Amino acid sequence: MGYYTRVFCSSKRKPKIIDLINNLKSVGFDIKSNLDEKDLENPDWTDFELIYDSERLPLLVELNEIGKSHGLAEEEVNEFLEFIGKPNFLQLNKKKVISQLNKTYYIVCIQLPITDIIDKGYDVNGELMSYVANNFSGMIQADKEGFYCNNKLIVKLE
Repeated sequence: MGYYTRVFCSSKRKPKIIDLINNLKSVGFDIKSNLDEKDLENPDWTDFELIYDSERLPLLVELNEIGKSHGLAEEEVNEFLEFIGKPNFLQLNKKKVISQLNKTYYIVCIQLPITDIIDKGYDVNGELMSYVANNFSGMIQADKEGFYCNNKLIVKLE
């Protein structure tokens, strides 16, 4: 069973796996992926394993693009829109999340293996999400928590 975090991105520009890995390495993480060097440069990637500790299960990273993920990205966006519901006049944070969901071009989804993860895995995930959110016009969502803007929980989900 996994725990999921997502970054709903409104940028049309997508991250390359090599850029994600290089960012994590630049801030001190010793990580690698399961892919060959040439695959790290592929702008049309859909998934890879992010290995942060050889003794632990990897983080599973997916990129689900609107119109190119067999409906998965659209389904996730619609599920969150439905779950959040219609905001009232003063619910500005809800409106902000709804606006981001409606502008989403793709979702970077990270599955954390909660039965086999250590603090470093959570730290790698946090840095990865922040990098994607900051560089690709994204908004972070975490299961059983909610939506984050600038590392602050703005809409709580039960």
